[in-house]
Amino acid sequence: MKNFASLTQINVFLRIAELGSLSAAAKELNLSPSAVSKSLAQLEERLGVLLVKRTTRSLTLTDSGRIIVQRANDILSDLETTMDAARQIRNPEGNLRITCSMAFGSKQLTPIVGRYLDDQPKVSASIALDDRLSNLAEENYDLAVRITSRTDCGYAARKLATIHWVYCAAPGYLDAHESIHEPADLVQHRCLVYPAMTLNGAWSFLGERDTKQIAIKTALESNSSMALREAAIHGQGVACLPTYLVSSDIIQGALMIVVPQYRSAIAHTLYAMYYRSKYANALVRSFIDFVVDDIGRMPPWDRALREAVDLPRFCDEMA
Repeated sequence: MKNFASLTQINVFLRIAELGSLSAAAKELNLSPSAVSKSLAQLEERLGVLLVKRTTRSLTLTDSGRIIVQRANDILSDLETTMDAARQIRNPEGNLRITCSMAFGSKQLTPIVGRYLDDQPKVSASIALDDRLSNLAEENYDLAVRITSRTDCGYAARKLATIHWVYCAAPGYLDAHESIHEPADLVQHRCLVYPAMTLNGAWSFLGERDTKQIAIKTALESNSSMALREAAIHGQGVACLPTYLVSSDIIQGALMIVVPQYRSAIAHTLYAMYYRSKYANALVRSFIDFVVDDIGRMPPWDRALREAVDLPRFCDEMA
């Protein structure tokens, strides 16, 4: 196997080149002159080139020596950057710039970031809530937390959780309208529709043994799940909403799950997405690792809902 030069030998050579003297390099490195001379000779032997021309009065670099100085300084600089990044993983610091959708950012991400900041006192954070997928390269964000089915937009993406949706309505609405026992009963009801949760004007239902698609009567359509949640709580109809947004409403009784033997057949994925670059950002990695641990195998909003509501086991694929 090829005998590569050691970092120690390269460092000794760089001190010789910088100080212009073996004895000066030996003094700075706290080595004997003979040890410095031996290190230089070994490096030259391993590289197969002469690095310095020595006389009794002077020392000059050869062309090969000048090339090695330039490249070695770059290598050591890169190594120091890598070591700094590794140290920062243990003790991250700086400002973390995050973009996230309105609903998840308001309901779940903000408290997660708060717990992370409690854990990392040298870190601050900026959260921009926007349902538009921002261009991380152009808009100066470190990462995006997004619920999407697309990961082909040029960013690195790490899965954080599966996002489940349930059909729900306010108790007052349910008391004032026809009972809902099966998905087909919803054709008689006012439906609050999030467009991404419909397929050709129908809601889909996944049961333990079957899947159903039911054409619905849209009373209100919105691309904001927060707006639909408000409408549902105020008795405007039945909505299909993500559990991260309505888990606490269901637990507290402001909303009730309808057809609990079914859940939406459509699910989405929560990702942390960050711009690909040559050197990974240690602060970004630290935060993503924290979020993965904080959310866990089953997100806390789904865990709380399962503990409070008697749902069939199949309604949660992560159980």
